[in-house]
Amino acid sequence: MKQYHDLLKQILGRGDVEYEPRTKTHTIGISGAFSVYDLREGFPLMTTKNVPPRLPFEEVLWKLRGERNVKGLVDRNVHIWTANAFDRHLREKDLREEIPKHSQRWNEEFDSYKERIATDPEFASTAGDLGPVYGYQWRHWRGPRGGEVDQLTNLLNNIREKPGSRYHALSSWNVGELSEMALGPCPFWHQFSVYGDNIDLTMVQRSCDVFLGVPFNITQDALLLELVARETGLKPRFFKHMPINVHDYLGVSPRSDFWDNQGNISEFQRRFREVTDRDGYSKLKDWYLENAPAESKGNENKDHTPFILEQLSKEPRALPRIELADIPLLEAIHKSALEIATITGYKPHKWDSKATMAA
Repeated sequence: MKQYHDLLKQILGRGDVEYEPRTKTHTIGISGAFSVYDLREGFPLMTTKNVPPRLPFEEVLWKLRGERNVKGLVDRNVHIWTANAFDRHLREKDLREEIPKHSQRWNEEFDSYKERIATDPEFASTAGDLGPVYGYQWRHWRGPRGGEVDQLTNLLNNIREKPGSRYHALSSWNVGELSEMALGPCPFWHQFSVYGDNIDLTMVQRSCDVFLGVPFNITQDALLLELVARETGLKPRFFKHMPINVHDYLGVSPRSDFWDNQGNISEFQRRFREVTDRDGYSKLKDWYLENAPAESKGNENKDHTPFILEQLSKEPRALPRIELADIPLLEAIHKSALEIATITGYKPHKWDSKATMAA
């Protein structure tokens, strides 16, 4: 996963610090990159930390089913979107000011919300709604005359019938419905290209949480390419990732106060660029934790910088392989991820990489 490590190095070594108003956190990031993963060399599942493939795989299937409620993920023990659903629930109830992010009240209310989503179907039917996000747009894009467009079905038919076309795309960026979504789509454009017996996928992503999100994004869209290739009788080849705003989350005050000081930023980046071996990233992590303020109670692990430095200290290992069940795609998406995809030869570095996602 050299491509991914190169991306991490660009961000921490050359990135700019900015305050992000939606998540109310500081980030360090860059405004664009490009990575290519050759699926013939192996399945791009992260090896310098453990990424249980079931989790990103279930999210892909959830998208392909066209769902918009977090309950469909929670029922499969996947909680990637639960905080975003809670944030939208607070917005709909006009409670965002009363229950501010990063507060103890928010944490307590979120715990209660998670329990109700899991156990109360009636509550979940409304409180778990994320709006017309991602896969809902793939399967239920509102047409100009009131009907719906099933982009996925159209895509598969067009690849089979007109492989050389340049219209093989899925878009989730519906400008007219962005305000209804819990979160505007991060990966918003997926375009497939067919060359002979090979099929490639290029994905454009407007916003990228580089530590937690990007490893999932790479895995998910590599699986998407594998699924579409199998369904259309083609060979999956290149997954090309075009992230735009790529960032590392720096947490909230008092930890983020370190990054409000330009002298601290310059010193950190100077030390980072001077690292010559993997052990140097571990030493820089120790220096950073000694010089940055401690994270406040309830906001632990919202600063992803120590996790990135730890990951950079690990040597990438051989990529695993993926095997897909012989099931038609539109049938497979209703099964569990473990029924349709098997990963073999996955031997990641295992360490405590449980950072907290910004919502």
